[in-house]
Amino acid sequence: MLLRTLTLAACALLGACATGAAPAQRGDLARQIADDAAAFNDAYAQAVQAQILLNIMRSRDRLPRHYLSMTGIADSPSWRYRQNAGIGSIPLGDGGAPWGFGSVGLERETQTRPTYAVQPFGAETLTRTVFDATQPYVFAHYWRSGWPRDLLTLLLVERITVIAADGHTRLFYNEANEIFGDCTDDVQTEGCAFVRTLRAFLSRVGPHSQISTDVSARAVCGLVDAYEPTRPVRAAPPSEDETCDPTFVVGDDTYVFRLRSLDETVYYVGELLRAGTMSAEAGGAIEAQITIRAAGLRGGGQGVPLFRVLPHEASRHGRIYGAEVAYGGERFYAGPAISRSCAEAASAGPCQDSAEEGDRSSSVLSLIAELLALNQSPDAIRAPNRLIAE
Repeated sequence: MLLRTLTLAACALLGACATGAAPAQRGDLARQIADDAAAFNDAYAQAVQAQILLNIMRSRDRLPRHYLSMTGIADSPSWRYRQNAGIGSIPLGDGGAPWGFGSVGLERETQTRPTYAVQPFGAETLTRTVFDATQPYVFAHYWRSGWPRDLLTLLLVERITVIAADGHTRLFYNEANEIFGDCTDDVQTEGCAFVRTLRAFLSRVGPHSQISTDVSARAVCGLVDAYEPTRPVRAAPPSEDETCDPTFVVGDDTYVFRLRSLDETVYYVGELLRAGTMSAEAGGAIEAQITIRAAGLRGGGQGVPLFRVLPHEASRHGRIYGAEVAYGGERFYAGPAISRSCAEAASAGPCQDSAEEGDRSSSVLSLIAELLALNQSPDAIRAPNRLIAE
């Protein structure tokens, strides 16, 4: 009778444990899936951006660039549960009946093996992804989505054609190896002539475009935006097999942008770092020789380098970086997290107008990484997946 009672009690205990364990098991599983998804997201981002940083460093040293395709990371965890219950007895000595006891056990075993593949692009995909010029509608998406326009145009535009009202045309080339000293007035190079023309253009464009819908307005193929045009203009669709470069009408002038490819963009950033490497102190930050608006500073300011690379000695311990890579026996970092929103620059604290506090390198890495992903899909272009508010 006693043994039967203990058996029933143990079975009841096992049922209670199993019933109470089910919600806990589901909670553990949900947390595990969430943690795995976040970890794989982080691993994928680091892999893609490290590849970009590696090719930028190769470009700086005039070494060949190589691009690899990384598939998504798949994880198929397997779960195995084992439950057990038993009744045993402990002798109580001569003449005494054995006293029974019960035991309940629950075991869980998890096995997981992430899978992914890193491989070279096929010839057709490599051409479309890396070597073909950026499509005008891709540029238009980023131009209208809130991205820093000085960063966007410096990276993606290789030439500006300025057409005056009388038809006179001037060409300006974005040559990184001719950009020095932030292109102050005393630097007379073709690259700095482009930078000064671009800065003058950006100072003239406002927050609102004035493109007409009147069919009698002047038709401009490739028109992206118009700012205070002297007469109404409208966008004209391209004819068959025609590609229209991004075009802006600003007052009497028309600006036409010739876009570069992803590989040319990567090489451009590397070239900008070449002169910065020669002027950097040993173990110090390597900075591009051209400035753009600082991240998180809406009140103007002096600007920060377009891109910065930090050797291990110059990196800040415990800080999050967008990319890190081992290159030439040394580890380099780029794109530190910048979490600030400042109306005006300050002389101290996070609102300083300094290269370290306003580093834009993460935006450069993000733009190139998005282009790398977008160019692999020929179907349709989607709007950028983030909005950068100035």
